[in-house]
Amino acid sequence: MEIIYLKKLKSSSSIGGRVIQGMQENEINTIEKKLKIKFPKAYKEFIFLAGKYSGGLPLMDTSDIYDLSADWHKEIQQKELARTGIDKQLQKPYWLFAESNACEVFYFFYLNNQIDNPEVFLVDYDSNDSRKIVPLNMNFSEFIEHKIEVGKNLEKYR
Repeated sequence: MEIIYLKKLKSSSSIGGRVIQGMQENEINTIEKKLKIKFPKAYKEFIFLAGKYSGGLPLMDTSDIYDLSADWHKEIQQKELARTGIDKQLQKPYWLFAESNACEVFYFFYLNNQIDNPEVFLVDYDSNDSRKIVPLNMNFSEFIEHKIEVGKNLEKYR
């Protein structure tokens, strides 16, 4: 796969002292068919480079594509979103690409087949213990570059 957006990730095969592991294009295509969605180019590059294991990239508890695309994970996600009411705030379609604590907190982007490098959002707690959608004001490749830098900085303290 030609890497257009995640060149920094491609050149950072070890993050936090751990080596990232990607997936083959045919595996990515199989997941897209199963889910009946088309991932944006930047996210496909991420899966290609680090979809099996994102190494020391600080992306919450769950970010590997196998768990995120599993039926059991979808059930957990739907229950948590309905319980908190955040499902009514989310415009669809979207893709949750990293989460923590059974989808209590997560990163996502909206799926728009015209956008190859989508904006990233965070669902997090507000001061009232409710959930809110927070735009991070960066696209997916900028988000990953930021996380690479955070991972490298954390490596200094290990």
